[in-house]
Formats: sequence, C-alpha cells, structure tokens
Amino acid sequence: MKRVQHLLAVAGLLVAAFGSATTWWVANLGTGARVEVSGTGASAVLWSVGAVVVAAYGLQFTLRGYVRRSAAGLQAVSSTTFAGIAVGLASNPLASAAEGITAVTGVAGSNALLLVESVDLTLWHLSAVLAGLLLAVSGILGALARDRVATPDRFDRNSHPGSMEDSVSAWDSLSDGTDPTQR
Repeated sequence: MKRVQHLLAVAGLLVAAFGSATTWWVANLGTGARVEVSGTGASAVLWSVGAVVVAAYGLQFTLRGYVRRSAAGLQAVSSTTFAGIAVGLASNPLASAAEGITAVTGVAGSNALLLVESVDLTLWHLSAVLAGLLLAVSGILGALARDRVATPDRFDRNSHPGSMEDSVSAWDSLSDGTDPTQR
C-alpha cells in the first residue's frame, strides 16, 4: 500500500507541475488584445496550499506513528482544498486575469474587467483538480498505512554484551602484539 501511496503522490506532483506551466484561460478584450493566464499566475493562494501539500508529503518520510498519520491527513485535506480552489478559480477566471488586463491596457480595478468581451477556458485547470485528487487519495492511504517495524540501530546489530574481562583481554592482546579487531 505504501508503494501505491507514493506512486499517486508523485503522479499528482508531476501533473500539478506540468499543468501549472500551461495557459488555463484567455481573456479576449474588446481592443482585440488577448490576456493569457497560466496556472502559476492564476492564484498565489492555490500554490501556497500546494506548498503545504508538498511539505506534508515530505514530512511523512521523517515521522512515525500518530504524527506521520496526522501529516498524511493534512496532505489529504490540503490536497482537497487545492482541487477546490482550482475549481473556484475556473468559475470566476476574470479575477485572476485582472492583473494581466491592467498590464496590457493600463486600466485597473473593476473598469479593467469591463473591457473583457469573452473568456476562453483551455481546461488545463483540470490538471490542478486531478493533481489535488491524486494527492488526496495518497494522503488517505498514508493515514491508513501502518508504520514499518523499527529496525535496530546499525551500531547495535553486531554488538555483543561483553564483560570487563573481555575488555581487559583485548588490551592484553594488544600488548602481546596481536590485533583484537582481526577475526
């Protein structure tokens, strides 16, 4: 189950990375100008939540027990939020296009939005929704997964409980010219 969790997470991260570089929608202005809005320019909040998803996923590699499962739960919740924000952005794409319209026309605020004749959705915003869903399922699987059995420390594997006489005999063998580390 761990392998499936990581495959889903990596697939979600790759889909999000690829989708963020594409054009999500185009605002067509009355002047004939076109303002393209990419995934990275759509919303700073979206990518801030995405950073929380990545951090929660990364924490699972270093934590154990309840805390690791809590990080996986945070990943699931923030991934679902990520997908929801992407859907919300697509329902009102003009809000994210306002900055680009101001850069092209010099008109700011609500007057800039009045210059838009139409908005063409390219459906690349669905890549963020898909990435959010993949990462949410990965987080759920991570929250349900058991922890691995703790392996002993590498220095404890070959140690033998010795007595004081063993240590004295090791020093005596050095005095005799033999190397006690050779077996």
